[in-house]
Amino acid sequence: MPRELKDINVEIGARIKETRKAQKLTREQLAELSGYSANFIQEVERGRSGLSSESIRFFSMALKISADTLLFGNAPEGFEYIIPKLKTVPPEKLDHILRILEEAIECTR
Repeated sequence: MPRELKDINVEIGARIKETRKAQKLTREQLAELSGYSANFIQEVERGRSGLSSESIRFFSMALKISADTLLFGNAPEGFEYIIPKLKTVPPEKLDHILRILEEAIECTR
């Protein structure tokens, strides 16, 4: 008799799969980045396996998304793209970038 899937596992698995594909990563590549096997990732993506707090942490880091996004899927559009880019900005240039962002946001109001 097949095991009943928990809704939360299905939702998280779908978010992992969607994010992985959006980043054009194979399961094997995500396995290398996360430290988990491609078979485990397949089981997670199908909702057959749940994640521990440790594995949520590793998948979040590997996919460069927040744990909130992984768990709840509620990050603003583009959030996963912007944060990693901002982390590459040298500290002495960050104030300049933030001023530009603030001006751009102000123009949209």
